[in-house]
Amino acid sequence: MRVSYDRLWKLMKNNKMTKRDLAQAAGFSQYMMGQFTKAEYVSLKEIATLCGIFHCNIEDIVEIIED
Repeated sequence: MRVSYDRLWKLMKNNKMTKRDLAQAAGFSQYMMGQFTKAEYVSLKEIATLCGIFHCNIEDIVEIIED
């Protein structure tokens, strides 16, 4: 299984938000943003923070893909 943050990138695009904007709004480090970029696993706490920023549900941000 792997994770995909393509839905997050679409949300950012629709909200005209850059990765730098998102990192600043969420209080994420560049390292944390790199984890999203590399499609690595992040904690539920970080996903919940994004849900708060975009006023959405978890499935609007991350997708679990079975290989």
